[in-house]
Amino acid sequence: MNKENYTQQLKNFLASDTTEAKIATVALCVLAIASLPILVVGAGVAGNAVQAFKMFEGSRKYSKTQIRSSVNSLKRRKLIEYVTERNGKTTVKITKKGETRLRTFAIDLMEIKRPKKWDGKWRLVMYDLPIRFKKARHAFRWKLKDMNFFQFQKSAWIYPYQCEDEIIFIADFFRVGKYVEILTVENVLNEEKLKKYFHL
Repeated sequence: MNKENYTQQLKNFLASDTTEAKIATVALCVLAIASLPILVVGAGVAGNAVQAFKMFEGSRKYSKTQIRSSVNSLKRRKLIEYVTERNGKTTVKITKKGETRLRTFAIDLMEIKRPKKWDGKWRLVMYDLPIRFKKARHAFRWKLKDMNFFQFQKSAWIYPYQCEDEIIFIADFFRVGKYVEILTVENVLNEEKLKKYFHL
């Protein structure tokens, strides 16, 4: 997911009234987008996070106190870390644990944009995961279903629009990328059933 798409999703998330919009998660995303990968700050680390929030319109629903508290919470949970460089400047870095949380957040928000016109092709997602990836198989399958893919066969799902980047991102997150294949096909038997399912 590139920075522009990620930024737009975060702006929408901040502007929403959903109860799942937890400030700490939003703070982590803002820091990630503002830093990419490092945000150079002065003495007031949490204060700089407040400044970073100002680039998002929806952030006005959160007070400076809430944001500072969230940033400090991120540090306690080891999602971010403060590092003092030799030149005396302090940097905020997203930790590996924080990166994992961000990817989870990105997957939770992920949607495949529907183009104005269908190109007449089908995207077939197939996977053959070893037994040891049982949890990943269930999670991967659930996300395909959540994104409205049609279950073509037991381990094969179909979708009418370009989705390669999203599928690769999800598969890599679950560390099963090498077991997933994406094919683009033009003709499918019983295509009318698929067209009806996707309202084409």
